[in-house]
Amino acid sequence: MSKKKNKSDGKKSRVIDQSTTVVTAPPLVCALTAVLDKVRAAQLDPDAVEMVHDARKAMKEYRALLRLIPGQDARQARHEVAAAARGLAHARDRATAQEALQMLQQAGLAREEDIALAQKAIGADHDDAQEADHLRELLRIFLEDADARLAMGLARQAAEADLVSGLRRAYRAARKADFAEDKETGRAAPHAMHEARKRVVTHRYQMSFVAAWFGGKGSKRAIRAQRLRDALGAYQDIETLRPLLDAVRADVPEGTLARLERAMKRLQKRLEKQARKQHARLFRRSSRGFAQHIQPLGTPTPPPRIRTAADWHVLPAEAMEVLPAEEMDALPAEPGDGELEKPLPDADGTPDTGRE
Repeated sequence: MSKKKNKSDGKKSRVIDQSTTVVTAPPLVCALTAVLDKVRAAQLDPDAVEMVHDARKAMKEYRALLRLIPGQDARQARHEVAAAARGLAHARDRATAQEALQMLQQAGLAREEDIALAQKAIGADHDDAQEADHLRELLRIFLEDADARLAMGLARQAAEADLVSGLRRAYRAARKADFAEDKETGRAAPHAMHEARKRVVTHRYQMSFVAAWFGGKGSKRAIRAQRLRDALGAYQDIETLRPLLDAVRADVPEGTLARLERAMKRLQKRLEKQARKQHARLFRRSSRGFAQHIQPLGTPTPPPRIRTAADWHVLPAEAMEVLPAEEMDALPAEPGDGELEKPLPDADGTPDTGRE
């Protein structure tokens, strides 16, 4: 094995291995692969409820990044992600309902005894080993298909995607969320709030991607989008609680259910008002103004976790740039003892509240 000292501008030289090559890939390719790794990690969680929570959250991030890629291949990939996520959708409904009950209590809108009765009646999600194995199999199939799509050309399309154009499309969609009102209640219809939430989630993950790879640009916007996402997510959690309360009607006094329904309506009214204000501030610019504000993105810099080819499972040759060993000095130095730094929940530092 030949070795060579690489000297540059009088800096202290270091020995590098000529036989070693380092593979880098465009930011979006790396980010897509990193998110699939999150799904892989979730699949190994022995707690089925946490597995589903983490996997669904990662799938939403994956769909958001896929929206940066134009064309039929990316569209079909998004549909497959959505189908896989629907297969997991109801696996943690009871956990979501319990969280919604806790929100009602923390907001001071419901009696403690009413909350306790509802919590006991709803219970926890079933710890069914057979069901957990089924869900893991769904994730395995999804990962196989996603890896194959990347290898068969989607990664190349990601490498060639116009990121600013994709960001602008998602911004425009989120800005147009109309919070359509229900004629009977005069408030935003639940389906409109759900659609707004999906669009905001896409924008939030895309801005986190930009912040992670382009020197923190857009990080404040990602944080504000996360706050809006939290409000919309809390609203949706209450929608999940309603049918579960209805299902246990025989076990909960009618008066308790009536008081809880009033509390849910009051909290949703607060959340809707909060979400409308946050949305108006976050999307006050036109889509053209947004695009002008964020471009040029600049030179991408890998987040701390992204170091060498060993980090990634699927990097098709068409999307790779192979660096000779002589150019290794241009890369960030590895952490000590040859170990990779532990990844943060979000590379841009965006608070991770656990909200899907």
